[in-house]
Amino acid sequence: EGSIHNHACVMRRIVDMGLPTLQIGIRAICKEEADLIKEKQLNVIRAREIATQPDWTDRAISSITTDRVFLTIDLDGIDPTLIPGVGTPEPGGLNWYSLTGFLRRVFESHDVIGCDIMELAPVADSVVSEFTAAKLAYKLIGYQAVAKGWLKSVDS
Repeated sequence: EGSIHNHACVMRRIVDMGLPTLQIGIRAICKEEADLIKEKQLNVIRAREIATQPDWTDRAISSITTDRVFLTIDLDGIDPTLIPGVGTPEPGGLNWYSLTGFLRRVFESHDVIGCDIMELAPVADSVVSEFTAAKLAYKLIGYQAVAKGWLKSVDS
């Protein structure tokens, strides 16, 4: 896209700053990204692992090396049958319960200091992507409220 400071390379800039990262649900990477993951020993859990290894959530949570975390949720990582309106829809993404179960555990085990949801690209004549993204934002607010003791936990 002509700049090293664009929406497609935020995680690379974070890695360049030396900050710890955990990336889950990765499905497709180029050779340069694969080389960087290997060279820097980045913490990546691929979508295939999520689909085939039941302990992925435990491994992911235990790999977070800081008490305070910032969550950035790239909607491209979710299966496009749930959110088709994204910049790069690709099959095999996270399902709703894998994602929300993981996020709930992060809020229970760490101090989440902020979060964002990105890459929503609404599809004409459909609101499913927007509604699902809004529901995800609602869940994040609820998980934080429970984690801080502002609200009692409700299973759903």
